Amino acid sequence: MTGQAIGRRDVLKLAGAAVLAGPLRTAGAADAGAEPTTPARRPKKVIVAGGGIGGLCCAHELTKRGHDVTVLEAAGRTGGHVRTIRDPLPDGLYVDGGAEHFTRPGYELFWGHVAEFNLTARPYHRRENMLRLIGGKMYTEEMLADPRVLAAFGLNQREVDFLSHEPWWNLASLYFKPYLDSFHDEYRPFDVGLDHLDQISFNDLLEKDGASAAAIGLIGSRGSALQAVWHAALLKLRGVPLFPPHVFRLEGGNQSLPDAFTKRLADRVRLGCPVTGIERGDAGVRVRYREAGREQTMEGDYLVSAMSLVKLREVPVTPAWPQERAHVVQGFPYYTASRPVFRSRTRFWEAQRTSPNIVFDQPALEHVWRMADEVDTGRGLLVGTAGGFTAADDALGTFRRYYPGGPDDIEQAFVIDWARDPWAMACEPVSYGPGQLHRFWPRVIEPEGRVHFVGAYADNLNWGMEAATRSAHRVAAAIDAA
Repeated sequence: MTGQAIGRRDVLKLAGAAVLAGPLRTAGAADAGAEPTTPARRPKKVIVAGGGIGGLCCAHELTKRGHDVTVLEAAGRTGGHVRTIRDPLPDGLYVDGGAEHFTRPGYELFWGHVAEFNLTARPYHRRENMLRLIGGKMYTEEMLADPRVLAAFGLNQREVDFLSHEPWWNLASLYFKPYLDSFHDEYRPFDVGLDHLDQISFNDLLEKDGASAAAIGLIGSRGSALQAVWHAALLKLRGVPLFPPHVFRLEGGNQSLPDAFTKRLADRVRLGCPVTGIERGDAGVRVRYREAGREQTMEGDYLVSAMSLVKLREVPVTPAWPQERAHVVQGFPYYTASRPVFRSRTRFWEAQRTSPNIVFDQPALEHVWRMADEVDTGRGLLVGTAGGFTAADDALGTFRRYYPGGPDDIEQAFVIDWARDPWAMACEPVSYGPGQLHRFWPRVIEPEGRVHFVGAYADNLNWGMEAATRSAHRVAAAIDAA
């Protein structure tokens, strides 16, 4: 395949091979100072545009294979959305401002790197004893298993019977179940007899299959029904629940992993170097970038674009992307978000014997949970999610309006707002609309000649660090094999 573009069938084969081989290759590499041990077929010069976890992971895997890699990161730090904040918090408290957690099972490649760099994974109690705000009232997990409470929501008898012995978050499984066993290859959602589901929304599918209006309001979406069913099938194939109740984070913050990649890559990483132009050819690539106010040029055999597609669409490309690629770059759907942070004088929820792990589903505060429990301080720390451009006062006002007690103990509130980040405003993808899955998949993960793509958008399941590391391994394997 030397000198030729990797085809669609090759990409799908390499995806499976990378996922299967990755953990075996990395899990035993516990020595953080170890040099690459896997020789390259032919050393290649690779430019990685973007120093988020996906770009760093791909660069790391390529250097282990003996390739010459340079990472160009536009910002003054690496990690992208994997960002741990300590300032202005006191007493050693910290908060993960972006990527929240990882699961087991799932995230196998990520876990391999945790072992490789001797990092410590901690159980994250953010999804235990959850409270949910529904119709302006707070409900416990026990209340949401009570048939009388469930019936009052307007759920039908089948749904009530299901939730009386299944957790609330698993309701969608009642309607996913008939379709899941149709999928056998994680990377092939089509040609399994369900292509017609891409023409309707998940709301339409729920209505067709007898869901109540209440259930549709709770679990439905206007996205492609095929994409929703396929994603549920991916989780089943990996043995991961729809809403994993037991999750993990890295002690000291999830940024520990991109920091470890950055340290290993050393001077291969260049900060403050935004890409300003891409020239692509049959034999290689030329990248223009800005460093210290000066325009620079770098040539390589391959370019790995680890930027979000929102940023990539701002970069001039010569020759222009083909029509199908241009549709992916220009039309890919993202959301942006912010992270409200509340620091309190005490961990008041412990004294009150209530849970601070809450689903609000309000515009200014979607979720909130406790963090940094292991830090030796009497202070409390709550973090959450909200839409982009959310003000701290609005988020805190929502918390105070609905929480059952104790919010007057909060003495510090601020927001980490990704919508205001010039390089990382685009967070994870949102669902494709009906009829759109076939226009994006699998094109979104395929290379364009000598240009490859990694990131939270560039895999079959858009779970940030999971998709980023899986796509990174896939691309590293493809370039190494070329």
